[in-house]
Amino acid sequence: MSHGGATVAGKPGGRVLVHAVGGGDLGLAGVPLDAMVAPDYEGDADATGKDRRPLRKIFEGLAETGTPVSAVVLLGTTTPSRPGTRPLADRAEEIRAHLVSADGLCGGRFDPQSVVVVPVVGPYFQGASRALGSWLAERRPAEVLVSCGSGAFALSVGALCATLVAQVPARILHIDAAGEPYALERPGDVDGHLRLWLIRHRFWDILVEADSKHQDLWRLLAARQAGDLRAASEALKYGTTELPAGRLDKFADPWETTKAALFERLGRGEAADHGILRAWFADQLRRWFEEEKDLDSRTREAIQRLLGVFRTRGEGEGNISGHIRITSQVVQGHARCVRMLKDQALIDLYTAAATHAAHLEPHSRASRPLPVTLLDAAEEWERGDQGVKLVGATGTTMWPVLGSGDVLGLMAVGLDREGRDSDDLLAIQAVVTCLRHRQDVLQRHGVPRLCLLASPETAERAHRLARLSPTDADVRVIEGVQGDMGAVRDTVLAALAAGDAATGRTGSGSLRDVDEIVLVLNPGPPLTNYGMIAAAAHWSLTAACPLWVTGLIRTADGAPATSDGQRVLARLGADRMLTSLAMGATHRLDLRTAQRLAERGSDLLLRVLPKLRALERNLFGKPPGPASRASLLGLARQRLTLIAHACGRQPLPAAYLAVESLRPALFPWSVFKTVCEAVPSLRELAQAANHTLHGHALDKRARRGHGRIQPCTADPEALLREAVRGLGGPTRTDHVLIEQHQSAIDALDGVYRESG
Repeated sequence: MSHGGATVAGKPGGRVLVHAVGGGDLGLAGVPLDAMVAPDYEGDADATGKDRRPLRKIFEGLAETGTPVSAVVLLGTTTPSRPGTRPLADRAEEIRAHLVSADGLCGGRFDPQSVVVVPVVGPYFQGASRALGSWLAERRPAEVLVSCGSGAFALSVGALCATLVAQVPARILHIDAAGEPYALERPGDVDGHLRLWLIRHRFWDILVEADSKHQDLWRLLAARQAGDLRAASEALKYGTTELPAGRLDKFADPWETTKAALFERLGRGEAADHGILRAWFADQLRRWFEEEKDLDSRTREAIQRLLGVFRTRGEGEGNISGHIRITSQVVQGHARCVRMLKDQALIDLYTAAATHAAHLEPHSRASRPLPVTLLDAAEEWERGDQGVKLVGATGTTMWPVLGSGDVLGLMAVGLDREGRDSDDLLAIQAVVTCLRHRQDVLQRHGVPRLCLLASPETAERAHRLARLSPTDADVRVIEGVQGDMGAVRDTVLAALAAGDAATGRTGSGSLRDVDEIVLVLNPGPPLTNYGMIAAAAHWSLTAACPLWVTGLIRTADGAPATSDGQRVLARLGADRMLTSLAMGATHRLDLRTAQRLAERGSDLLLRVLPKLRALERNLFGKPPGPASRASLLGLARQRLTLIAHACGRQPLPAAYLAVESLRPALFPWSVFKTVCEAVPSLRELAQAANHTLHGHALDKRARRGHGRIQPCTADPEALLREAVRGLGGPTRTDHVLIEQHQSAIDALDGVYRESG
């Protein structure tokens, strides 16, 4: 490249300038692109401000700082702004022709092979990301400089997203400060945020190793979540923990442990979680029924009959779900036990769990949001949960156990112009609708929360728009958003942190408790948008929640709408957090949880999904086709071998998982009973599973008229290995699933290292 007679040389494959062609390049800054005006690419060399061409500003800034570029990539959209006009991709070709000519353009001249036009389908950032991503896939520049300020911000941010996907170092170059490019980097101390993510997602077992200072607490919480009463019972009996005994009583209580295990894991949809739901349903119904004194006789008798069915488990006839549905049609009133039986969504969830096959359904079918009875019960439990205070004493406030249901949107407000208010109100309505749609995948519906970023010039207008916004949304204004990217980031972060304080329970209204952040890219000052991106990436780590980016577009009739979003900005830190959690989930065989976590990451994490899905299918699913008895026994050995391998390292209900992995996926109930008769250790495993809280421990206690539940003393790992021998093992192929399990962990570890 040459500029002003001085050569600024670059190396092939060195630094690449990516410039999105906009109105400023045509001499149409501030003029609609469909205006019938001939473009003037060169412009006046002495012009200033918006009249000075963007490329001239860029080349001068690079020359002044001695920053060479080896190549220029021009992005241009292929869609005309209106019929009869030429698309910007054509204009980009004309600019390229000037840049490689003898005279050059705007003071810059390049070899023909050093300037390329990358056409972009559609004027949105996703199209630019895909287009430049394809170009980068075959090249490895040392660095990419992404320009902004030329009137094509969506393409600029799309280019930045492409560099994140390609993992190419990139800096943002504003045309008015071309000599001072900004780096949109991951927030500092990303790994320092891991503790927050582990606490929010209640991955207590990982915290045992990650935070040794409080390992007694994390170990007790991990045992409680696994439905294991032994840790708390031993701590109370032998004083093996520094935690005060007065705070341990509920940890040793079977009913309190059942509720904790249910509500902390309810959204995961694993096999064990369906078991704990069945146990909770019967005991909670009984407790609420016993509280009521004013039920009519018909309702009271119907519920008493149903509770009798639960105690006897239908005398072996099954179809408890049918009894529940019959009872729900008879009972009347507003008592909690009646409302529970009238909650159709809850009954559907129980029915699926009662089949012992709900974990075989595609995990995308999981109930979202959760039934209202469960949500209310979770809030009641949360208010009395000792874990909230115990975790708070470690220096971190807990998050609501089922999330807040709130989704936070961030969007910049542009300058006023005639007729813009009505258009912007439609845009805000479109954004709020987008936030509501994002809530559909959460465990509860909370509040759509939208923060409008306003400069001093747009603050009054932003407040006016906020007042006119949908009443069911919390729309607020962040004022004083101005300056460079760093200043914008700091202003936004300070405003987000200044809101309501988190309490560790549902309903705080704290923006730290939001379940997802949605960035809405809106035409406006580019450094405001980039500062907003930087702030969102940082707040995502602080709130321990995923980040989604979308943009405002226009439909065929010209109405504002949001585009299909993506999670590419997870590359700025969330990927590393999600990968760490997914590894923990995979270690303890929470494979649906691992998949959900991976799905919230960028494409980097999505690559691991096939391994996780295959592992889940091979551990819990049905055989791919007709299988002989020998083949089924071989599959059973593989499953039990993996569970034995995992339970020796993780706190998990191994006996219950073992039974669920075999019945009914491999063996129907009657066949499983026959197999157990032939393999005593497998029969002992089934009995041990029945004695867990996930099985029928609460039913058995109810039949006895309460009393203590004795922790199971069986060694599940030893029983599992003995069962493998009883099923004809060990054989050479029994370790196949262990190898697949390790392969999935290795793949996640690779992503973790790559995202570091």
